[in-house]
Amino acid sequence: MLLPSFICLLMILPILVSAAIFPPNTKVKMLDPKGFKRAMKSNRTAVVAFVAPWCGDGPEYSKAAESLSPLVPFYAVDCDVDANKALCAQQEVQGFPTIKVFPRGGQLPSQKYEAGERTENNIVRWAARSVPNKVKVFQKTSDVDEWLGKTSDLPRVILLNRDKKFPFLWQVLANNYHKKIAFGHRSDPDWVFAESLGFVADGKSKVVVYPAGSDVPILYEGGSKFEPLSKFFRSIVDGTADFSQESERPPVKDEL
Repeated sequence: MLLPSFICLLMILPILVSAAIFPPNTKVKMLDPKGFKRAMKSNRTAVVAFVAPWCGDGPEYSKAAESLSPLVPFYAVDCDVDANKALCAQQEVQGFPTIKVFPRGGQLPSQKYEAGERTENNIVRWAARSVPNKVKVFQKTSDVDEWLGKTSDLPRVILLNRDKKFPFLWQVLANNYHKKIAFGHRSDPDWVFAESLGFVADGKSKVVVYPAGSDVPILYEGGSKFEPLSKFFRSIVDGTADFSQESERPPVKDEL
């Protein structure tokens, strides 16, 4: 009897069509209205493509998602699916694909892609420029002291490195934890500032942590990529971070 098999095919057909919009193993995550609502609750900058199976730039969008993963999540909503049509109408989708960036989830106005041809490089540059910059840059040591005083009600983290500019990863993290953790950057090419805090001048970048209400620096000793840093910052926000060394001088070992 073919009827049950035919019904099953009808049920999975929308999933198969949506999956076919993007290449296999894509970093693009398909969203339904509930998933979109969850994504908008986050502080994270997110890119969303409102697509239809018959029209789109799936491969280039997917390449851009790969390039910015895991820093900026890329999503897609299939507007040909009945359950998604109200969401697409709410987002004023009038053509496919319509690509939007949400700089801080639903907390800031979205921006429609109008940066020329929808190529991987153009999409990556546009999305990266859309991440709000909430990093305080310190030109001199006195600037650090002043900032620590003004932000003492929050946990504070400072990146020390040789470069005059901070990496895009640091900007993304500062946006993700906006109003929960204050982020700073101090260019320290000769490691004079690091040594003044009691850290060894070993030529490695350092993340210095000041718990809320404390002026004692603690050296973060975990991984330097997005996932371990995010895990550590989440532990600061939820109160599970171990600051048992707060009253001591920070250790000189640095694994970053």
